[in-house]
Amino acid sequence: MKAYIPLISLIFLNISTAQESIFLSEKLLGELSSEHPPSVQQIEASYESSKIDYLTKLDKLGLRLEGEGSVYESREKLLSPTDGAVTKNTTNYSVGLIKPTRYGIDLGVKTFASKTSNAFINGASTSGLSFNLSIDLFQNFLGRKTSNELHKGEAGIKRAELEKKAQLKTFQSNLRKLYWALVANNEQKKILEVIVGLAEKQHKDAKGRARSQVADSGEVARSHSQWLSKQSTLLALSYQRNNILKSLRELLPELGEKEIVLAPYDVEKTVEEVLKCTAVIDSNKEAPFQNTVYDEIVDLLNKEEKYETKVSKTYNDPDVKLFGEYSAIGRDYGFEDSRRDLIDESRPRTSVGLKVTIPLDGRKTNTQEAYEKIARYKYQSQAQANLAKIRAYHKETVLMIKTLREVVRAQKDTNKYLGQSLKSSQQKFAQARISLQELIIEQDAQLQSRMSEIDTNLSIINVLLDYFSIYMDTPCEMNKV
Repeated sequence: MKAYIPLISLIFLNISTAQESIFLSEKLLGELSSEHPPSVQQIEASYESSKIDYLTKLDKLGLRLEGEGSVYESREKLLSPTDGAVTKNTTNYSVGLIKPTRYGIDLGVKTFASKTSNAFINGASTSGLSFNLSIDLFQNFLGRKTSNELHKGEAGIKRAELEKKAQLKTFQSNLRKLYWALVANNEQKKILEVIVGLAEKQHKDAKGRARSQVADSGEVARSHSQWLSKQSTLLALSYQRNNILKSLRELLPELGEKEIVLAPYDVEKTVEEVLKCTAVIDSNKEAPFQNTVYDEIVDLLNKEEKYETKVSKTYNDPDVKLFGEYSAIGRDYGFEDSRRDLIDESRPRTSVGLKVTIPLDGRKTNTQEAYEKIARYKYQSQAQANLAKIRAYHKETVLMIKTLREVVRAQKDTNKYLGQSLKSSQQKFAQARISLQELIIEQDAQLQSRMSEIDTNLSIINVLLDYFSIYMDTPCEMNKV
């Protein structure tokens, strides 16, 4: 029994250390991308950051409570029993509500009280209730500046929502590109494994022919070189696959250390879907704005520029504010008596004032011009870039796919004729009518053509996925994953 213990332990160790496999498909990639990987979290963070400016402006318009209280006491020397210059003690407090509005008018209500003692009077108290009003008469008259700031913020949030949608689509398209790169890699690997097996067989045949003195050492060396070359290409494909998997794991940490295995896929079905999507795209002679959000983003950028320019133009305006206060006052000795007087026999107290600030040295004019240029260049550059993207992606995608499809057709024909030629050459080689070197050249030509066909098909898929990242609502099956 003791002899079996190490074996049993080894079996359990292998079971415990066996990697969990995950079967990768486009559907699974969609599910994993919805679980907020780091790239998606960054997109969400960018969206939330864009809301901060607007929300802080709304915060400034919120109703707020303000309170204040203080106690003062002095034991200074009195120059005479009636020295009124020295206040012995004071107590003050106030509590109020302030409500700024988007119309350049601030409203406030406040209750307050104070009590003072000096050489002449002890405990003189004032209690009151006041109403405050402040009106911007020029820079923000009727809220023109605040309204423009808020309109700009609202447009900015709508744009951020659309940009988030576009960025998420781009992220998903990048994941799908990696998936289809894996599929292409797998298809090329299948072809190459057959070629490697064939090269190995040819090498063994060459060695057998050499032993029979039918072939020389040069033929053996060439066959060996051919075999090693194909093995090297196969290793290069493995390196390429590892690179793709590394990128996938970086984008989707949920994959962790799991072994990634491609789930079953249907190449022929994918080809059909690509052709149907191409037909849908080609049916639109003009850029289909109904399938993209980038035209809406451009409209919102133009609105933001308009509102920000209006705000910038007020930067050098005079600051003129009218403010007033109406208070009901009660006075007596002690807080209780002054509050009672406020309720029973209050007296009014009013104040009106005007505050004017006018810039004179022209420095603000330069700053205002800089703000206006920033607004113009910032938004116009983004709008123009988005418009160019909309137009270029549609027009050039149609032409690119048409070109690539012609390339695929040519490659298929090439593969067909190379296959026929290779079959004939294999018969000739078996009859010793051609050399091994000539056969290897034909095999390499067909291999390169078949590998290139897979690369071209991958290019078509990548072009389509790039198109979907811009025209994200394109109505075709391949865009619904």
